[in-house]
Amino acid sequence: MAVIEFINASNNTYKGMKRAIEYIKNPVKTAPHLVGGKDCSPDTAFNEFVMTKQSFKKETGRQFIHFVQSFSPNDKATPEIINEIGRKLLEHEAFKYFQVVYSTHIDKEHLHNHFIINSVSFTTGRKWQLSKEELESLKEYSDQLCKDYGLIIVDRANGKRKDRGEYRAKEKQQSWKYELYLAVKECKWCSRSKEEFIGNMEKLGYKVDWSDERKYITFTTPSDRKCRNRKLYPPEQFTKEALLKAFELNQQQATKKQLQSRMELLLSAIQMLPSEDKNNNQGNYPLTTLEGEARKERVIEEAKGRGLDWERDSK
Repeated sequence: MAVIEFINASNNTYKGMKRAIEYIKNPVKTAPHLVGGKDCSPDTAFNEFVMTKQSFKKETGRQFIHFVQSFSPNDKATPEIINEIGRKLLEHEAFKYFQVVYSTHIDKEHLHNHFIINSVSFTTGRKWQLSKEELESLKEYSDQLCKDYGLIIVDRANGKRKDRGEYRAKEKQQSWKYELYLAVKECKWCSRSKEEFIGNMEKLGYKVDWSDERKYITFTTPSDRKCRNRKLYPPEQFTKEALLKAFELNQQQATKKQLQSRMELLLSAIQMLPSEDKNNNQGNYPLTTLEGEARKERVIEEAKGRGLDWERDSK
């Protein structure tokens, strides 16, 4: 299933709107080909939002709406499929005549789409509103999209989930494997080739045995544990073919310098973890620490001399 949640953050200033757009486009959290715009360009969305407001003289009050569409970690879907579902969600009547910038975040165990809506319509100048009935319609439409793509659905009548696994609980019992999963996922979207992928994994302390003569890739962790790519979940996202396809997409959508910068940001975030995390058992699992405590964005923003302008943690 996909859960839709609106973020109650400070949304009455241009500064807050700009930060929100920058946040969902953060290269540490997403990839260039997973960022898009409806009736606007993601590269110039902030300026386009402002121009719309100025043209209708509606520059006060709520400037933007931020909501998240989150998916189960057990949904067998690639980031590209999740991104496509997000794009199709914007075909709902609720978003007609409104500019939206969106992205798929891949930095956590569960994939999720972020959406930033301009509060002012670019055709009528009216402010965006969503009634309870319209919200329910939007959720039903989201459920239908999930069903169309074969994802997990919730029976709203009794709240029971269908086809729900226990991946998160299982992986918490095997934290070294979950840490490996995060490392492979991060390096997958920071690399433009097999060689770059292996090099990035080595920067995180992992050895990679990727031979054309063998069906599977074998990873060796810093603690000398071995694991094949078919043991990572969902396995279809970590096959040789899936990884090579991701590298090809990265070549098309990002420069080598951009991907190197993303990898450097990740390494910097690990280095800047608080000393108490480095001195306890969590120090063996830095990516899990960053992911589990949502510290990645805080560490990076603090390094720039500012904090995130949220009233609550975003997903």
